[in-house]
Amino acid sequence: MTDTTFVIIVVGSFVAAVVNAAFSAGGALIILAITTTVLPVQAIVPIHSLLLIGSTTTRTYAFREFIDWKIIGSFLVGSLLGALIGAGLYVELPEVLIGSVISILMLVSVWMPKLDWAPRIRHPWIIVGFLHTLFSTLFAFGAVLHSVVLHTNLSRHQILGTMAGCLTGMGVFKIAGYVYYGFDYSPYLFIIVAAIVVSIIGTWVGKLLVDKIPEDKFRIGFRVLITVIALRLLYSSLA
Repeated sequence: MTDTTFVIIVVGSFVAAVVNAAFSAGGALIILAITTTVLPVQAIVPIHSLLLIGSTTTRTYAFREFIDWKIIGSFLVGSLLGALIGAGLYVELPEVLIGSVISILMLVSVWMPKLDWAPRIRHPWIIVGFLHTLFSTLFAFGAVLHSVVLHTNLSRHQILGTMAGCLTGMGVFKIAGYVYYGFDYSPYLFIIVAAIVVSIIGTWVGKLLVDKIPEDKFRIGFRVLITVIALRLLYSSLA
């Protein structure tokens, strides 16, 4: 692990935590973007899960008074199964497929028009938990939870807290699944601990900025950044 890798991942984790706390989305893509530039493809998704756990745990605590625990409980039932299946499939995927799919999903996530869709299922959270976790375990990209929760009647602070609780539990399941199927986190422990520490700080900073950051300007810069990094990953994966 080089000094440059350490700095990039630690600084990126801080920025991602600030973004996640302020907007309830975007931080995971930032982590994904920075890890694709400095880590082996096969390590990207397992490391991504562990780097986010500090931010989501802190955000859960910070917004604990706004959390809808019924949603979290149902989500985690489906999430457990999704992580178990997804981790088993992930270890069998070729690197070229992982890199290519991740880069394409990154591009889709920032350029696809927002869909005016609401779930017709009365209690969708178990299904949402399974699908979101399955995709996230395979390619570090879920988005199902984000799409559904935005069509609820939850306030912005309730969304922040409830999503954080769902993603924290999902992260624990994913990490356990990767370890069970043989992924070795030990070479990355130092950088992971440092990233988790700064992400905790970044989460509190983001909470202070939640109503102060202009969302339109953020989204323009965010789209450009993710697009450039996704195209680079796609090129290197195919090459």
